Amino acid sequence: MRARFWLALSLSLAACDGSIIGGSGGSGDPGSSGPPGGPPTQPPPQTDDGRYVCDDQIHPAVTEARRLTALEYQNSIAVLFDGRLTSSAQYPGTVGKSVTGFSTEPAFNDIGAGGAEQLMFAAEDVALQLPAALPQLLPCAGSTPGEPCVNTFLDVYGTRAYRRPLSAAERAELLDEYRAGVASGASFSESMAMVVDHLLQMPQFLYLAERAAGAERALDGYELASRLSFMLTGAIPDDALLAAAPNLTDPAALTAQATRLLAAPRANTTLARFFREWTGTARLTPADKDQTAFPFFNAAYAQSMNDSFDRFVLDQVRNQGTLRTLLRSTDAFVDSNMASFFGVTPPAAGQWAKIALDDKRYTGVVTQPAMLASLAHSSEPSFVFRGKFIRKQLLCENLGMPPANAQATFNTIPLPPDPTGKDISAAVVARTECSGCHRLLNPAGLALEQFDALGRWRTTYSSGKPIDPSGVLPAVGSRPGVAGHDLTFTDQISMMEQLAGEPQVATCLATQVFRFTFSRMDTVSDVCAIQDIGDALRASGGTLGSAILATTGTDAFTHRSDQ
Repeated sequence: MRARFWLALSLSLAACDGSIIGGSGGSGDPGSSGPPGGPPTQPPPQTDDGRYVCDDQIHPAVTEARRLTALEYQNSIAVLFDGRLTSSAQYPGTVGKSVTGFSTEPAFNDIGAGGAEQLMFAAEDVALQLPAALPQLLPCAGSTPGEPCVNTFLDVYGTRAYRRPLSAAERAELLDEYRAGVASGASFSESMAMVVDHLLQMPQFLYLAERAAGAERALDGYELASRLSFMLTGAIPDDALLAAAPNLTDPAALTAQATRLLAAPRANTTLARFFREWTGTARLTPADKDQTAFPFFNAAYAQSMNDSFDRFVLDQVRNQGTLRTLLRSTDAFVDSNMASFFGVTPPAAGQWAKIALDDKRYTGVVTQPAMLASLAHSSEPSFVFRGKFIRKQLLCENLGMPPANAQATFNTIPLPPDPTGKDISAAVVARTECSGCHRLLNPAGLALEQFDALGRWRTTYSSGKPIDPSGVLPAVGSRPGVAGHDLTFTDQISMMEQLAGEPQVATCLATQVFRFTFSRMDTVSDVCAIQDIGDALRASGGTLGSAILATTGTDAFTHRSDQ
């Protein structure tokens, strides 16, 4: 089987000066021009405490169509065909590192060179599985095959794939594909496979795209269902959500469905992806670490570290965890590998157990081994990577990009014999071209210096010199016109205890949930929506799920604009 058309759909789509802009960061920093051609170009005024004075006008930012990621394609094929057909490895992946850090950004999921052919082969791989599964998917195929049966198929699977009822023209196009198969001498099941092959290459399935809006409009119920489902489950809507779609313009109905989906087990993959991509926690493999330094770090060990991280963050969401517990909990999840890692009694073979770690060493997500190992080199930790997480991802400060010659500059900096982390940091900060950023991020990373490149606890360097995790985080909470304040800490526990109570951290979590939901950086159009999410987070006592649910009630979620 070969598709008779090629999908040809292309989508259009900062140097480090040491300045900090709190809150939203990125392209939406106050003072930016906002989306070209669309209001507003400046954020609303702020009160002395930094709150925006928002009006009742709705100014959604431009919503760009985007292609499904490979994970979303996999999830969607499972929902579409009740788990009876499996997705294809041919489907193109996400290319490069996104601006937000989240893998769903449109610019990093375009077609690219050879992408159309990959999409075609991926659709064919799925379609070739259809004949064997057709009796279960379409009972009339065995008793009354023909066009009425094809229409029954389109009523169910076409609606699922397009996330709404098919238009007359769309139905006719798919029926024509079936008729072409019959005319060529293909059997009913083979002709239906041609329909599926065609269906899975259509932009209506492959892209999250909504009707053009002009200046601004409210989304209809089916569009809301699609947004909601991909936000919370990374897949097309299930049948219950599609059935509820006509009523989703009612805020209460939308909230009810959001609550249902958030509680569903199939949201776990998407929730874990949010925390992984926000924190920069990779899916570790043995290739990520120096096998001489860590000879025991095999595939099973790496998988245990990955699973331990996912279990921790999912436990936080599922059991009413708060922003504070996310940052300060001593919980960890161990199997036999992770029990060995922490030096505790292992659970029964093949089992996992939730344990409490030493509260003088461990503090929340930032000391989860998979995160520490991800923010490190292959054999040595990186206080730069770890500090960058604190300043950029936890405080949402815009540090910009390092100079192009940063590595060459570092190579010329004289260092003492067997330098400590603080020795290296001091030498770097002493260079004018480096000090702007490194004076901000190095102290935060050095607070985590007592964890090695695999996230194991240590108190000395390989030279035998002691590690000093104390320091000062400068200019926390700064914004235009406000200098911020310094946080003095003795170690990672002291630092995270103070950061857990920082208003800027709560605002940053709201910002990260927003970026994840909309697959883009925030703009000046979004500051009030992010403020609403932050308000809901605080009102709930910091409950993580509240920030996720609050996002679905914002005007940014329920409206769209093309200008």
